[in-house]
Amino acid sequence: MRGRMIAGRLSGRHALQMARFLLVGAVGFVVDATALLLLTHGLGVSPVWGRIPSLLIAITTTWWLHRHFTFVWARHAKPSAREWLRFALANAVGNGANLALYWLLIGWFGWGILIALTVASVVAAGINYGMTARWVFRRA
Repeated sequence: MRGRMIAGRLSGRHALQMARFLLVGAVGFVVDATALLLLTHGLGVSPVWGRIPSLLIAITTTWWLHRHFTFVWARHAKPSAREWLRFALANAVGNGANLALYWLLIGWFGWGILIALTVASVVAAGINYGMTARWVFRRA
């Protein structure tokens, strides 16, 4: 019985952490999409090349939010460029998949910018969560 209670608490804590991760991801998506649309429609940057700066802005935003909201124990450590780089590297696989799928959807299939961005971001979310929770913000 005690084992089930502990497992239930861990599952609940993990569910809350995952919900927070997804909420921060949604904020990151809005930041990414806003930056991308400003770059493409406001400055005339190509939708392909505009993804690079929009993604860097979104990565920085989500790193900061994750360390203060999703993985709350991380806020007690001083933020550093090394931690940001670890976060960016940990998410490189998911973000690489995100970029590749996005470029494929708009370049080969002619999808619109926002629908391609949405599909690519959803695919990358699971990969990013696993790497972030296990490597960047894991508890000591």
